Amino acid sequence: MPKSMISKKPSSIKAKYHHKVVSDSAICNTYLRLLDIEPLFARYVWMQLSVFDLSELGLGLLYNILPVDFEPYAIDYTFETPTVDETLQGIWAKFKKVDFSKLYTWMTDFREYIMENFEEEYQASLLAMTAEKAVYGITPYARGVYDPVIAREFLRATFHKLRLLRTPDESWKSMLQHIADYLEMIGVTDDNVFNRIMMLFSAQTQSFVLGLGVLGLSRLPEMDGEYSKVPFMDAQDRIHDLKFRTLDHLQLGFILGVTPLGYGLLLPKNSIYKLKEGKKNPPVIEVLTNKISGIINRLTLSTWAYSNYNRPEEMLDYHKSDKADQYDLLQTQRRFIENWVHARIPPDEANPVRIRQYQNAVLQCVCWRAKRHRWGFKSWESMTEDQFKEWWLDYWTRQGLSRETLNDLYGGMSLWVERARENKLVLGRKVQQIRKRLALSV
Repeated sequence: MPKSMISKKPSSIKAKYHHKVVSDSAICNTYLRLLDIEPLFARYVWMQLSVFDLSELGLGLLYNILPVDFEPYAIDYTFETPTVDETLQGIWAKFKKVDFSKLYTWMTDFREYIMENFEEEYQASLLAMTAEKAVYGITPYARGVYDPVIAREFLRATFHKLRLLRTPDESWKSMLQHIADYLEMIGVTDDNVFNRIMMLFSAQTQSFVLGLGVLGLSRLPEMDGEYSKVPFMDAQDRIHDLKFRTLDHLQLGFILGVTPLGYGLLLPKNSIYKLKEGKKNPPVIEVLTNKISGIINRLTLSTWAYSNYNRPEEMLDYHKSDKADQYDLLQTQRRFIENWVHARIPPDEANPVRIRQYQNAVLQCVCWRAKRHRWGFKSWESMTEDQFKEWWLDYWTRQGLSRETLNDLYGGMSLWVERARENKLVLGRKVQQIRKRLALSV
């Protein structure tokens, strides 16, 4: 019998969550473990986040997306100490989202972005590439970009989010292809996104590139004349000897045999970035390095992110913990959905593995359109219910599930799925909202 069908007492679930997350001992252990993993965390952030952000910045010029629109590039938070009244309500830390558009106005306009970050001799050519977003009935023909909202959302954030959800290359590549097919994107779009990221990953570890390399992890590459040469596998599983000189070659340069026509620029031997005083990073790279350094320096503050909205008396007794109650209610909703699915699987498919797959499919249907604060999911939120249903059916059919059974499940849950999404969002915010109101009313 699946674990979700085994009855569990709410008190045991709450006690386990309390003991591992919000008790005084859990908070202390979390802080100590974060100190232990700090070197590993720093390595992970530099090796992953920098590649994500740099590949996005390259795609931005090719697909007419501003830096301020990209996620995770334009996501960061600052820490503020709470007031006395807030502390009495268990608010131990306040995390405020950074508004990049106010800090860096050049991120909000292509002209300012190019003037600020690229050498003067290349600015006119780069500006000629960028077209404003077109308005139907107003913008003259060929003077603007008509970008479908959903396709833009996937390029802006979701393709990179899926890299975290689908770490193996083949799994991620399959997901990209599925989405590109569904959205009827130009056939090379998914390959281009994959290849740009893989080129940056390969160059980061097998060469030392200013703005990308990490001291102690990147190494000196094999040279072919004045060019670095590193091996690289493209989206079609072909191995190339990738030759380049500078970071911008990897981000947006045309590479023979790899880059489709129209998806890369013919670049000079030297970098087109404007290096301040001849050696400092351009502002767009400086923002990235400052953000990553800040994330690493704030690692131990994650302790308070997990244990926020948690009064001292709640840390000692799970019966008094509102956060434990909140967690239990969310898990109760999950178990209801899993049990509902289990009861509707046809007998010929009722084996534990297949049941778990159908449960995951229905949980995805509920959750992926009801995320509170996780980046990369707005693509699915932007879809109509019919569009999401079509995508969902196609995705899980590709995973080997029966389309007929999936259709039956979708039809059944259509009676309550919107309510379940609303409840999930309301429950997730409840304790936070109550504590903030109480702190203001004191």
